[in-house]
Amino acid sequence: MENQVMALKEKGIAAEYLSSTQAVKAKNKIYEDLESGKPSLRLLYVTPELIATSAFTVKLKKIHSRGLLNLIAIDEAHCVSTWGHDFRPKYRKLSSLRNLLPGIPVLALTATAVPKVQEDVIASLCLQNPLVLKSSFNRPNIYYEVRYKDLIDDPYSDLCNYLKSYGNICAIVYCLERTTCDDLAIHLSKNGISCAAYHAGLNSALRSSVLDNWISSKIQVVVATVAFGYGIDRKDVRIVCHFNVPKTMEAFYQESGRAGRDQLSSRSLLYYGVDDRRKMEFILSKAASKKSHPSSLEEGSSKNSLADFRQMIEYCEEFGCRRKKILKSFGEEVTASLCAKSCDACRHPNIVSKSLEELASATAFQHRNGSSRIYINSTIDFNGEEQFSEFWNRDDEASGSEEDISDSDDAAEIARSVAHSSKLSEQRLHDRMESLQRAEENYYQSKSNQDKQVNKVDKNSIPGTLRESGKQRLLNALKQNQHRFSELQIDFVPSAEMLENECYKKYEKSGKSFYLSQMASTARWLSTASPIELTNRLGSTTQMSSEAVMSAANFPSSSSSPSKLVVVPEEKLSSSTKPNSTVSQDTASPPILSFSEFINRRKAKDNQLSTLKRQSSDGVSRGPEKKAKG
Repeated sequence: MENQVMALKEKGIAAEYLSSTQAVKAKNKIYEDLESGKPSLRLLYVTPELIATSAFTVKLKKIHSRGLLNLIAIDEAHCVSTWGHDFRPKYRKLSSLRNLLPGIPVLALTATAVPKVQEDVIASLCLQNPLVLKSSFNRPNIYYEVRYKDLIDDPYSDLCNYLKSYGNICAIVYCLERTTCDDLAIHLSKNGISCAAYHAGLNSALRSSVLDNWISSKIQVVVATVAFGYGIDRKDVRIVCHFNVPKTMEAFYQESGRAGRDQLSSRSLLYYGVDDRRKMEFILSKAASKKSHPSSLEEGSSKNSLADFRQMIEYCEEFGCRRKKILKSFGEEVTASLCAKSCDACRHPNIVSKSLEELASATAFQHRNGSSRIYINSTIDFNGEEQFSEFWNRDDEASGSEEDISDSDDAAEIARSVAHSSKLSEQRLHDRMESLQRAEENYYQSKSNQDKQVNKVDKNSIPGTLRESGKQRLLNALKQNQHRFSELQIDFVPSAEMLENECYKKYEKSGKSFYLSQMASTARWLSTASPIELTNRLGSTTQMSSEAVMSAANFPSSSSSPSKLVVVPEEKLSSSTKPNSTVSQDTASPPILSFSEFINRRKAKDNQLSTLKRQSSDGVSRGPEKKAKG
């Protein structure tokens, strides 16, 4: 609302808005103007939640009785409908305005209403014989494309390269989760793309700062959750990317439609992954199952959520014109020729067809072999025992690996596919290793260049005052929840310092935007964390290793008194273990190799083994010759 009001004022229209974020003084000034003999205000933006309050209802009645109310306009009217992709119960209650304010025209506006939603909006708002004005849903200046995460080595890098290929353009990247927003924004920033994260986990001041910087082109890319974009009318958005598959076609259309409002050529890019699909299906199924005794409104809102999501799966997984699929979901039947090769399926049909075949093969292979292992969390510990992700079912893999494919009708085809896949995997691994080696070399080269500019002032650095503020915020959060942690008897001050230091170390180089986001996330976490979770986190933060265990052995124990968590500040911990430092100094740790050094040593070792094998085979072949001569 704030941005729309600002735009109207620039055009000379006396407009204002009322919201919970406004100061009381600003609200009172608006109310005084409305109650004056001749109000100067011509247009007032309010939320459905405010209209539902009795106090504001009284004010509306007074304005109506004085003949000052001329029109009720309901923006985003699809939110009224339980069939819509963004149903909000408070919107549904706007129907009371017809009886509350008789004789006042009602204007309902939406850009994403399928036929059944249009009918529901008319009925819900009690509109009598309304004039319905519609235009085509086709956005001819937007090019639609889908990329498949399961066929891409690194989706983060792929998106980074995609954005860079179009230069310094304005873009929005939508993600399903806040953590993905933060991680992706960090990756893009580190690779030279001017961007910032935007989501509800950030405080309102930081969100406003990000929004202002984006609107004024100080930053070009915003990585956000789906709430971003309402009421924002930046016309030169060239790319809208969905990094996760949206829940409905209406949501996808609305969000992708924020590109190219100046009618110039723009692009919609969707990254589709089978894991994303399964996650969304799980979320929607769980939401539906929770409503075991739903109200009629809730039932209407949730019963078709999986069916609506199926449209997005078909958009991504089935071959055919993307534009035609979008328009069909909104009730428009068109031919593929309308697209004029403005989607990837029409412009590059062979490439898309091949990608879909590879996606189907990859999905089928995963299905046959059970749950796929999550490598990103897999490590080898120092005892040589493999650590597995908690999401990986080892029993499933064991049963899957014992499956005999010889009983299958297409066993030969599967065997050929697996053999071909192994060769491709080996080549991809080799290419990936070389790519990582180059990336490391580029990183150190870039770091060297950055070190030359250390004297320049970094506006995005994290000042000491901000860190002190962060410590105080975490300290307040700990004190507010001390009733849940009373049995631990935690020393709050050093605990807050440790948690802040953890955030600082993680996001020091990323900048204060990410630091503030992480601080907000940590404060929220403290309000829900269990005593065990807090104990574990503080334990890992203070690095309570064997030295800490040895120190703990010196404390007297008593079976009659409950155990207490004692958090030792890092400085005290280091000083208390100082006498034992000579032990660690005597044991020289092996040097940690860089990735390039590791690869080069591995290549040298492989070459040495190849030479030995060759010499061995040559010796064996020459043996019979010597015997023959003898």
